[in-house]
Amino acid sequence: MKRLTGLSVIALAATTGTTALAGGPITTDWSDGFDTYELGVDIVGIGGWEHWADDPESFGARVTDATVRSGPQALVVTGDPSGAGDNDAPLRQFAITEGIWDLAIWQFIPEDASFGRNGFILLNQYDHGCTTCNWSAQIVVDAAAGTIESQFKGEIHPYPVGQWNQIRLRINLDSDHVDVFLNDEIIDSRLWTDGNFLGNPGITELAAMTPFGWDADFNGYYDDMTFERVPPIGGCCLPDGTCLDDAGTDDCETAGGVFAGFGSSCAAVTCYELSADGWLVEAPLVWDAVTGHADTCDETGDCDLSSSNDIQWVVTVPRDREYIFSVCGAAFDTVLALGSTPCTDDIAVSDDALGCGTASEFRVELTADGGPYYLTLEGFGGGDCGEFTLQIIELCPLLSDNPKALDEPEPCGDDENGGCNMAVPMFTAIECGDVYRGTAWREASGGTRDTDWYELILTEPAEVTITGQSESDGTVFGLVNTGGSGNCADATAITPFATSQPCFEAAATVTTTLEPGTWWVFAAQPFGDLAVPCDDHAGYELTLACGPSVDPCPEDLDDSGDVGFSDLLAVLANWGPCPGCPEDLDGSGDVGFADLLSVLANWGPCP
Repeated sequence: MKRLTGLSVIALAATTGTTALAGGPITTDWSDGFDTYELGVDIVGIGGWEHWADDPESFGARVTDATVRSGPQALVVTGDPSGAGDNDAPLRQFAITEGIWDLAIWQFIPEDASFGRNGFILLNQYDHGCTTCNWSAQIVVDAAAGTIESQFKGEIHPYPVGQWNQIRLRINLDSDHVDVFLNDEIIDSRLWTDGNFLGNPGITELAAMTPFGWDADFNGYYDDMTFERVPPIGGCCLPDGTCLDDAGTDDCETAGGVFAGFGSSCAAVTCYELSADGWLVEAPLVWDAVTGHADTCDETGDCDLSSSNDIQWVVTVPRDREYIFSVCGAAFDTVLALGSTPCTDDIAVSDDALGCGTASEFRVELTADGGPYYLTLEGFGGGDCGEFTLQIIELCPLLSDNPKALDEPEPCGDDENGGCNMAVPMFTAIECGDVYRGTAWREASGGTRDTDWYELILTEPAEVTITGQSESDGTVFGLVNTGGSGNCADATAITPFATSQPCFEAAATVTTTLEPGTWWVFAAQPFGDLAVPCDDHAGYELTLACGPSVDPCPEDLDDSGDVGFSDLLAVLANWGPCPGCPEDLDGSGDVGFADLLSVLANWGPCP
């Protein structure tokens, strides 16, 4: 998937709004319905719209009356299905450094759109030479698939073509957060500065917005763009676990609730029910200031474990696993206890955990049937209280042995394939069909992390599928966005990419078509508060397949990650005519001896 850097892009634009200077960066509420411009005009140079990169040779987007939402006109944004980069990309600069804002854009993708993508991009840093450009959001609609994706960490969601759809972003620069909505249904929620992966975390500003045609073979239509400051309202969590939207702080307090923060919305807030024994929660969990109960100074001393203030949770766990309970980083001297009954510590207790100063952390094996479990956080002494973030992390099983895999030639803790993150870039060679076992570590609380770069050299176009499994949730697998140049100067993000799901629930899979060139495949932990040390759930497996996307292990009929006895039983249970059955591995229309041999030949861990 392309990024704008290095592309020949387009101009468009038009805006009528309430900025102090119509041609300058937007600094306050703004709107543009494209109704005041001359029909058919290229809007670059009108109402503050500019060429991307200030390039006068770039293509222009135009005002149209072919498809409109309100008023007589809208904006049409075209793509370039040839992939040469001759697609529309008008630019509107902003100069917003604080506050909570709603950016709403109405978009129409025709029903007969057959190929390509259309959408828009928001940047927190921008200059015409793009030496400081930094993405915060990239909203991409794939018309043929009927999907929308808020890259670079959002999931793919259905998108209704043939109708006007509102895409709204609530941008909270005060708390570094953005929520993305499609027709008021949330599709992404994350840090505003979390758009890129290459070590540049961005800044809490809004600098530019550009609709972008990408490789679409269709016209995308835009209308009724608005940018408005959000009043001091937010979501309010009530004691019964329900949520009250668009509440003020006084309204929330009157209702007996907890205010989730200015600019928050119930769609993006998790509310918990308060029982007589504590807050009802399920692991895994992050409990922080968004809940409104992340400061024990606001609590009372209900438990008798000590004389200090405390807070309790009633915890259920979904699976028999080892779990981490951590308040590492708390602003006070803590004691964290887990018991089989309220206000007890018979299962586990931690005072000063290694690496956490005076804060607490412990690991414990728990069973789903053994709960609920009762967790208590309190201060060590009578006057100890303060702010905290509680994390309950489910640890995955370790990867099973795979004799087919190559070992990443980098001892964990060293940096021998850190790619463009190294002073002298170094890469591990990878070829189509390779399976690598590697490790990716991470330091705690925004520290450094290991990034592994694999170099793929293609001499002809190829469809490439990257598949990743990891012992840690959220490990990132993807492609560096150089366009195959092999030049670190072009590396600004990981796109496309996918992340591993908790405990092998689903592999991270990326499929894309690449032109001849030098490409870099990327694997790393996401940034996070807790460390992932070398010897503790840092392992991953990366598979690179070339050619049409196929199941790399069709014999694993139960999707367990191994070809084993249950897969053999599935073949035997469906023996005989069975056209289209997954057990018909050779596609003959019958489940028979050849399919049985295929299972036996691939017995063991899947590649």
